Amino acid sequence: MTDKKIISLIRNGNRNRAIKELYGLYPKVKKGVLSNGGTEDDAREVFHDSLVLLIEKIEKPDFELTSKLSTFLYGINHFKWMNEMRKQQKSPETRWNDAIQVKAEEVDYDEERDELLKSLAKVLNTVSDKCKKIITLFYYQKKKMTEIAVELEFSSVNSAKTQKYKCMERAIKLGRELVKDKSEVSL
Repeated sequence: MTDKKIISLIRNGNRNRAIKELYGLYPKVKKGVLSNGGTEDDAREVFHDSLVLLIEKIEKPDFELTSKLSTFLYGINHFKWMNEMRKQQKSPETRWNDAIQVKAEEVDYDEERDELLKSLAKVLNTVSDKCKKIITLFYYQKKKMTEIAVELEFSSVNSAKTQKYKCMERAIKLGRELVKDKSEVSL
């Protein structure tokens, strides 16, 4: 599949097909992480984070690809892994082949935002499956409440709205607890 086709799929909301294609690049990323002191879990996490970052970047109207998409993704992975190693106070010894030198600003990498997204993922993994589905459909897939009510078989749109409100209240409460726990640890 061509880079243009992958970008088109992502921009048109058919992310699953594009992501499936991009997963073909994972073995090379895994090899880079493993050869620089990481584990398979590290490689998987770095790759997933990089995919999210790449998709967000592609969805911006001003995104312009200046290299092969695979090279760009390798560059993001390389940057994220080197950053992780710095956090763990390990010294990165080698550079990945085919990785371009990417700066944080070029990929819109924001460490604070990255931590916030990880916290959000923890919250979403804590709420019920039904809440997770509602939040995903509404905020990530941008579906209307009428569509959500039908898809999740609610008796009415108002029932779906009420459930979404309760889910958000629970997620906010969990988020606050998570932030409170982190601030207590750092003190």
